Amino acid sequence: MKKYFFIALLFSSFFSAKAQNNTTSTAGDFIIFPGNDITLPPNGTDSLWIKEIINNMPADANISTAEWTIDGKEYSKQDAQEGNFKIAKLQFYKGVYKAPAKVPPHNPVLITASFQPEGETTKIILYCRIHIIDKENYFYISSNNTAPGTLYEIKEPMISSMRMESAYYFNDQWSIGANGFRKTNDEKSGTQPLSVGASIIGNGTGIYPWTIKWNSKQGLVPPLNTVTITGIDKDGNPFQYFSGDCIPHGDYNCGHIALQGSTTITVFDKQKRIIKGYFSGQLVSPTGQYVWASGAFSVKMK
Repeated sequence: MKKYFFIALLFSSFFSAKAQNNTTSTAGDFIIFPGNDITLPPNGTDSLWIKEIINNMPADANISTAEWTIDGKEYSKQDAQEGNFKIAKLQFYKGVYKAPAKVPPHNPVLITASFQPEGETTKIILYCRIHIIDKENYFYISSNNTAPGTLYEIKEPMISSMRMESAYYFNDQWSIGANGFRKTNDEKSGTQPLSVGASIIGNGTGIYPWTIKWNSKQGLVPPLNTVTITGIDKDGNPFQYFSGDCIPHGDYNCGHIALQGSTTITVFDKQKRIIKGYFSGQLVSPTGQYVWASGAFSVKMK
């Protein structure tokens, strides 16, 4: 596991110096953050914000009011089987969705928001598909605002003693990793390695917004709250995405920032040596490709 985390740090250091400038500005675009196509485990919660995408980054939108629906129903007529959505008091541009205790009859749950940006006459309608996934180790990637994303489920090993999921405490942070191969109906999927890596600063349940600390001598400086996902796509190409960025891309003097997102720890049991949680937010590849990612993990403490 320590080797795994070292690889994640090495990737991050490389990315900060070598990322290429192939991104484009998307000013004027809006999204329900943390993505139009995300996942949550049963009973999981996530904050949903109307954000404006400026230079590929989600920023606060200038919105005074918005109308929300949950699976086509008005806000006041929600069905508990599809979860519960609460609008923040006097802040109609954001709310909190809590998934139901079991996978709902209609999955994904579709949440929409309609609004008029300040000074505009055209109404904008945004949607967010929330897939309720009752699995232990997986991640989900969506790369744009319209197409469905892709689920990457990590296979469980045949022998429990050979589990490749673990967490250890080092440098004042918990380093969490779930590694294996992609679980699909395709027999060739055994050749597709996958991994989820996360670090958190803390010793308990709660929400951990992503953070970055960096200096030129050490690179990434723990303790940190981060997420890294790696795998092989359907065309056989390797990919890796990280929760930290260095902008502008291609500049050796780029500034290191944490992308917007968070990791939620739902179980932190030292007696049974179990850590469970999930994450969602924006990640970026070494070539500067941004994606929306979410996922879950269940690991043993070492």
